[in-house]
Amino acid sequence: MESPSLRVGTASSFAQPRVPSSVFEGLFIRGLAPHGALARALVAEGYDPRCPEMDYPIGVWKRCVIQARRMVYGELNDADAHRLLGRKLCEGFSETLVGRVAAVALPMIGPARVMERLPRYFAMMGRPDIEFQLVVLNDRERRVCISDVHNRPEFVAGSMEVALERAHVQPIIHVDDRSPQGFRLLVRW
Repeated sequence: MESPSLRVGTASSFAQPRVPSSVFEGLFIRGLAPHGALARALVAEGYDPRCPEMDYPIGVWKRCVIQARRMVYGELNDADAHRLLGRKLCEGFSETLVGRVAAVALPMIGPARVMERLPRYFAMMGRPDIEFQLVVLNDRERRVCISDVHNRPEFVAGSMEVALERAHVQPIIHVDDRSPQGFRLLVRW
């Protein structure tokens, strides 16, 4: 039986999401500070950091992430490279105007509330289309099902690691399952 959090096919799910410029800024300007070949590759894929648009089609985001993975972390396996890119995204996004709003609360609210607020954080990053199912396993362990079909689970896990570290814990995040509709993460701290 399909998990309710991984359902696809609602009317709004057929529209391709758009990624706000602040997310591009978080990863590609503040997180990676591209220059040279990476900067040229991003422009070729449709993102010019010198004259950003309001938002971009998800396809531009995915192509730019692929270029960053290849050019910045080419020596690493896919899982490790995407986890590091996810970390760079969260670190850089927290330095953007939009990201500062979320980042300021993380040290004060603690890891359990960070996990509860995941849908809000993803919406701030332009992804209100993502559905979450959070299961509390115990005080320091959560299972989260995420219906993101555009980012690798390791990318999301890397972002979550940084958010939880800012809540003063040392998280351990494993990819439990992946499917065409999304993925499931096991989060411990």
